Amino acid sequence: MNQARASFSFAALCLWPLLAAGAAAADEQQLLQQQQQRCPAELRVGVLDYELAPLLLGKDKSAPPAGKLIDWIRQAVSRSGCTPRLQLQRFPITRGRELLLRNEIDIWGVAFPGVELLAISALPMQQDGQVDPQLGFYLSSYSLYADALSSQQISWDGQTLRGPEDMRVGVAPVPALRALVAERNWTAENGLDTQNVLNKLVQGRSAVAILPDMLVATQPAEVAARLRKLSPPVLTSWYYSPISKDLFARHPAFVRSFWLEMCKAGRAEQRSRVGCRE
Repeated sequence: MNQARASFSFAALCLWPLLAAGAAAADEQQLLQQQQQRCPAELRVGVLDYELAPLLLGKDKSAPPAGKLIDWIRQAVSRSGCTPRLQLQRFPITRGRELLLRNEIDIWGVAFPGVELLAISALPMQQDGQVDPQLGFYLSSYSLYADALSSQQISWDGQTLRGPEDMRVGVAPVPALRALVAERNWTAENGLDTQNVLNKLVQGRSAVAILPDMLVATQPAEVAARLRKLSPPVLTSWYYSPISKDLFARHPAFVRSFWLEMCKAGRAEQRSRVGCRE
């Protein structure tokens, strides 16, 4: 009897490492499956193909994306606990939004929220159905700028834009900005992108234009000397990174982590006193 018990105990001791190894392998497999469910295998990220300093740098549209926005995207992905293959590519703004709608890119790097964007993508939302201002990652303002050499007759008081009857307002293909121009019944001078709008203004092809204040602040002295800012800004809003609806449906936890880390990075850069919604 004692010999039988001893044999059983010896067998159990021999089997225990095998059972423990099997349990560890099962746990590891379960963790891997959970990570695969939470994390995308790859991320296709589209960003603007023009300079939006300091977020996006470089006027060569064929150059690899660079700037603070790219640093924040890489950081947010890394801090999510996921390690997807990251593909970064520059697109014209209209093309980028088309690809986002068709789920052919997963993230559009930077955009103002708006009805059109909500229809084609996922954004961090509040319970009241509004985009969450505590998860925007960079507060940006856009102002009217006039040609300093010939613009003294152009004025803006926050309500009324005054100037020549044939005055046209330069505007980039940003839906929020074009909607603003339409709402105020201004005559638009549509540009291909923000840089094109700035070029038209400096070249005297338009008398006034809507431009991002942060971009104007980075212009060379000879360009800045040609511009007169009309205060107050016409639009102040947080930037967001809209996500394809397909990616959000498949990996909602990753997306929420990405939005939070983008918010933390951008607000730290601006030294914002307003925290991000955890």
